[in-house]
Amino acid sequence: MGHWANRDNDDRQERPGDGNLLLPIGWASAVLAVVLGALSVVPGAPIDLRGCAPLAAAWLDVFIVAIGVPLAQRASARPCGGIDWRAIAGAVRHAIRRPPDTEPDNNPWPALVDAVDWRPWVLAACGGMSVAIALTAWRSPATPIQAANSSSIALAAGALALALAFATLVAERHHAAGAARSPLSASLARMLRAALFSALAAAASAGWFAAGYGTADWLIRAAALLNAAVGAELAVRGVLSWFSVPRAGDVPSSTIAGLLRVRPAPWVAIGTGLRERYGIDLRQNWGLRSLLRLLPAAAGTTLACAWLLSAVVVLGPDQRAVYERFGAPVAVWQPGPHIGLPWPFGRAHVVDNGAVHQVIVSGGADRGSVDAPAAPADGPAPDALNRLWDAPHPWETTQVIAGANGDRQNFQIVSADVRIDYRLGATDADARAALYRAVDPEGTVRATANREVLHYLASHTLESLLETSQSAMADTLRHAIQLQLARLGSGIDVVAVVIESVHPPTGAAAAYHDVQAAQIRAQGSVAQARGFAAGLLGNAQQQAISRVAQAEARAGDALSVARVQQIDFEADTVAYRLGGPAFPFEYYLGRLQRGLRNARMTIIDDRLADGTRSTVDLRAYPAGDLAGIR
Repeated sequence: MGHWANRDNDDRQERPGDGNLLLPIGWASAVLAVVLGALSVVPGAPIDLRGCAPLAAAWLDVFIVAIGVPLAQRASARPCGGIDWRAIAGAVRHAIRRPPDTEPDNNPWPALVDAVDWRPWVLAACGGMSVAIALTAWRSPATPIQAANSSSIALAAGALALALAFATLVAERHHAAGAARSPLSASLARMLRAALFSALAAAASAGWFAAGYGTADWLIRAAALLNAAVGAELAVRGVLSWFSVPRAGDVPSSTIAGLLRVRPAPWVAIGTGLRERYGIDLRQNWGLRSLLRLLPAAAGTTLACAWLLSAVVVLGPDQRAVYERFGAPVAVWQPGPHIGLPWPFGRAHVVDNGAVHQVIVSGGADRGSVDAPAAPADGPAPDALNRLWDAPHPWETTQVIAGANGDRQNFQIVSADVRIDYRLGATDADARAALYRAVDPEGTVRATANREVLHYLASHTLESLLETSQSAMADTLRHAIQLQLARLGSGIDVVAVVIESVHPPTGAAAAYHDVQAAQIRAQGSVAQARGFAAGLLGNAQQQAISRVAQAEARAGDALSVARVQQIDFEADTVAYRLGGPAFPFEYYLGRLQRGLRNARMTIIDDRLADGTRSTVDLRAYPAGDLAGIR
C-alpha cells in the first residue's frame, strides 16, 4: 500500500512556475474575504458596512484564481486525467479490510482525497459564496446612532479602504507587467482590478456617509453587482470544467473582470497599425498634426461655449421661471429670452404660466388624474361618460351622510363626481410659493378638495343635496377650497369646480326616480290648478273693469249733455233778458224752421190768390189764440 502513501508526495513535487506567488496571494485573499465578509453582516454597526460585501466577494474571486491553479495541476497529474475511480475503489476496499490507524504509512484516506478532482467543486462553491456575499449589499443600511460620532468612524473606514486600494493597486500593477508572459498573472490582474474598484467604491461610500449625505446605495450595489457577475461566471466555469480534461496550464479567469482595463487611445492604435502594416506614418502629415494639436483647444472652447449657453433661458408663452442666483431666488422671469449666470451659479426653475389643470377629486390617488376616454364627435358616447343614476361611474366617490326618517336619525349614501380646475397664481409671489412651498401641487389640490367635498357632503342630507343647484354647490366648494389653499400658502388658484353628478346609490336609483316623478306630477297638477284659477280671476276682473268703464262712460255722457243743456238754458235766459220779445219769436222761428226742414207742408189760406206771391201775415194775435187757449 505504499503506492497510496506516496501519491501525495509525488503531487507535491509538481508545482507551477508561479507557485511562489500563489501562496501569499491565496492566504491574503482568503483572510480578507473572511474578515470583510464578517464585517458586512455585523448587526447594529454605527456606520454603513455594506461596502465590505463587494470587497469580500472580490477577494473571494481572487482566492478562486489562486486555488484553481494547484487544483488543476493535481488533476492533470493523474494518469486518467480526471477522477481516478480505480484508486478510489482500492482505497475504499483497503479501508474496509484494514482500519486506517493500524499503520500510519498504510492510511488510504490521503490517496482517496487525491483521487477526486476537487477543482469543479471548489470553483462552483466559492463562486456561489461570492454571489451570496455580494447580494448582502442589498440589505437595509444600518441607522447611525449619532452623526457626530459616526462621521469619525466612517472617515477611519474610508482611510482603511484607501490603504487597501493602494496595496491592491501595487499588486495589480505587478501582475499586469507580467500578464503578457503568464496567464496566471493576467487572470490575477483582472481580479485585482475588480478588488481595486470595490475598494475605491467602499472608500467613496464612506466619505459620502461622513459628509452627512447618507448612504451611497447605488455605488455599493454597482460594485456588488460587478463582483456577483464575476463570481457567477467563475461558478459556471467550474461546473463546465466537469466536462473537460484538466490541464496543467488551466487558470480560472473571468471575461467580465477583463472589461476593467484601460484601453489604448484609438488614434494611436490606428496610427501604429498603419505604420507597421502599410508604412504610412501619419505623424508626418502636417494637416493631421495641426488637427490633433488644435483639437483639445477646439473641444475646450466648445465645452466652454456650451457651459456659457446654459445662462441663456428661453421661456414659451405658457412658461415662467423662478431665477436663483447662488441658490437664492432673486426674480421671476416672464415668457421670452433671459440671460443669467451659467450653471451651477444661476438656475431657472420653470413653472406654469396660466395653464389650467383638472383634478378628479372623487377618484383615488392612483387614478385621480386619468381623463375620460376620447370619443369621436359623431360616434356613440362611451359608457364611462354615462351620467344616469342607474349606471356606476368610474370617477365618483361614495359618502355616508346623515339622514332623517320622520323624527328618527339614520344614515344615507350619496355618490358624487367632482372635478377641480386649478392653475398657479399669476403673481410672482404665487410662482415662488408654488415652487418652494408645494412639493406636489396636484396632490395638494386633490387632498384639500377631497377633504372639503367630504365635509360638504357630510353636512347636508340627501334631499337637500338633490334639491340644491349644482352651480350653488360648486360656488360654495370653490370658495372653501380656495380658502384652504390660501391658508397653506400654496400659490394655487381654483378656477372652477365642476360637479358632474350628485345622486343616490345605483341600487336606489329606481326608487328615487319614482319619488321624483310623483313630485313632478304633483307640482304639475298644482301649477295647472293655479293657472286655471288665475284664468278665472282674470276673466272676472276683466268683466268687472269693462262694466265699470261702460257705466262711467254713460254717466259722463249724461253729465256732459246736462251741462250743455244747462249752458244753453243760461244763455237763452240772458238773451231773453237782453233782447226782449224778439228773442222768443226768433227762437220760435228757429225751432220751427228746424222742425220743418225735412217736412212736406201744404199751406191753405183763402187770402192767397193764384198768380200772386206768398205773403206772410205779420199781424199780431192774442197770445191765447196762438197757443190755442181762449
